[in-house]
Amino acid sequence: MKQQKIIDELIASQQFGKHISLQPIQGGTVNRSYQLVAQEHRYFLKTFELNHIAPTDRQALFLHQQQLADFHKAARPLYLSKGHDFQVETWTAHTSLKTAQIEYDEKIKALAQTLNEVHQLPTMAVSIDLPKDWLLYLDIAGLGDDKDWLDRIARCKPDWIDTHKVDQVLCHNDLAMEHVAVGKPSLVFDWEYAALGNRFFDIASCALINKLDAHQTLYLQQQYAHISGLEESYVFEQCQKQFPIVTLTNDLWYLAASTVGKDIV
Repeated sequence: MKQQKIIDELIASQQFGKHISLQPIQGGTVNRSYQLVAQEHRYFLKTFELNHIAPTDRQALFLHQQQLADFHKAARPLYLSKGHDFQVETWTAHTSLKTAQIEYDEKIKALAQTLNEVHQLPTMAVSIDLPKDWLLYLDIAGLGDDKDWLDRIARCKPDWIDTHKVDQVLCHNDLAMEHVAVGKPSLVFDWEYAALGNRFFDIASCALINKLDAHQTLYLQQQYAHISGLEESYVFEQCQKQFPIVTLTNDLWYLAASTVGKDIV
C-alpha cells in the first residue's frame, strides 16, 4: 500500500494532525509495518496486504483488540482505515522475547505462560472455519484441483471437526517470540489471527512458528501442562492430534501469501 495514500487519509481524519511521517520497520511475510510520527507523538501502523484474499472482519478484530487492551494484553488500536487496509495503534517501547537476553529454556517457559494467559482471557472473538480457509488458500495459489493437497485436506478435516470445539478458548494462533513483550508492559502483539479454537492447536502452532525442535516442543508442552494444571500426557496427546492440522494450515497460508506477495508493490 502506498505511503502517501496512508498519510493523506490520516491527515483527512484530523486525528493525528497535519505533519505526519512514516518510517518503515521490519514486518511480516506480506504485511508492512511503520512507525508513524505525528505531532511529535509515535504510533505503530500496520498494513493488511492480504485483505483481498482472507475473509477477515477487520472491524470486529479492531473492537476485539480494544477489549484485549482493556485487559492490558494488547496495544490499544486507535484508527482503522476506511478501506480496512491499515490500522494505527499505540506505540509501545519494549523488548521482545526473541531478543531478550535470557536462556532459551526460559523463553519457552515464557511462551507457555503467555499461551496460558491468553487462553484464560474472556473474549468476544469469533470461531474460524479452517477447512473453508484451506480451500480458499488453495484456490488463490491456483491449485484448487491438486490431488495431493486435496488428499492432505481430506485427512486433516475429520480431526479438525472432532477437536475444534473441544476445550475451546481464545487462541492467538501466531505466537512468535517477537510478538511477546517481556518485562513491563507484558503485552502480546499481532492479534489479527486470533479466534476461538482448540487450545492445543494454539500450542502446536506456537511450536511450529518458533521452529522448536522435538525436545523444545516437549518442554513447551510440559511447561504449559504445569502452568495450566493439566496432565502432561493429556497435553502431549492432544497436541499430537493438532500438529498435522497446524502444518497443513501453515503450508497453505504461505502458499497463498507467496502467490499474492508477487503482486504487491
